[in-house]
Amino acid sequence: MIAPALRARLRRPALGLLALNAAVFLAFTLPRTLQERNAARRVAGLRAEVGGERARVRALRERADSLVANARDSERFWRELLKDRKETLLPAIDEIQKAASAEGIDLGREAYTPEEARAGVPARVRVQLPVAGSYDQIVGFLGRLERSKQFLVIDQVSLDAGTDGEARLAIEVSAYYREAPVSEGSGA
Repeated sequence: MIAPALRARLRRPALGLLALNAAVFLAFTLPRTLQERNAARRVAGLRAEVGGERARVRALRERADSLVANARDSERFWRELLKDRKETLLPAIDEIQKAASAEGIDLGREAYTPEEARAGVPARVRVQLPVAGSYDQIVGFLGRLERSKQFLVIDQVSLDAGTDGEARLAIEVSAYYREAPVSEGSGA
């Protein structure tokens, strides 16, 4: 064991050395450790921010790709699917009547409501069709309209209660077309 006199003599240098160790720790090691921790936190935060930015860039690229695809589809729609008024209306009406007679449903008097074309929007004719027939006949009729070669859209189907076992529907169909460009010398 260490003698008490030696212990008393070594106490001051040991406390001095301990104080010096603490001072060096506080002066050099602690700030360096805190800097490393802060740097590690900043790196983690920046990595998360970079990840978020990459996700935003990916979403923007997907949106840009979607816009390009939509523009391409829109151009194809206007060029290939929409036809002139003459190529659309009479064949559409004929297609509606053929579908009705093929399914054996009673087609009432049609009503037509034309709408003028606006910039970037195709012209449209709404056709109100009062029809009567069995469920299967009406489903077959609607199926034929949906598979039509003409660009027809079934806008609305309203049920009128029938008392004789037949369903009576008011069907609204739209036929879309593009207006022929007006030539300068036509005077129209």
